[in-house]
Amino acid sequence: MKREGGKLKLSYNLICMSFDGEYKTEAPEFESIEATWEYANDLGSKWFFYPFCFVTTASGKTIAAAPELLERFTGQRTRKVAAVFKQESEKAENENADAEKYAFALAFA
Repeated sequence: MKREGGKLKLSYNLICMSFDGEYKTEAPEFESIEATWEYANDLGSKWFFYPFCFVTTASGKTIAAAPELLERFTGQRTRKVAAVFKQESEKAENENADAEKYAFALAFA
């Protein structure tokens, strides 16, 4: 949160998470969830190893918005979501899963 003209202004970050819960934070801060998703849509193959993007609060501690199938993670702590990813990645049925299959597994974990 930033203070501008006497008002508190929310800001957001983009994190990209791997199958095992490791994640990277993208550099810029964003003024809206929509602007964050627009940036994520332009990443291309840059984050091949981190295919799951989430919008977080400015602190990076809470998921503010999640992609389709993973909406249940909205409002949860980033560390908790990373732990769920790690747990799912260790299951035999998710070995060699592509991002779509893995997202389905996470949706029902």
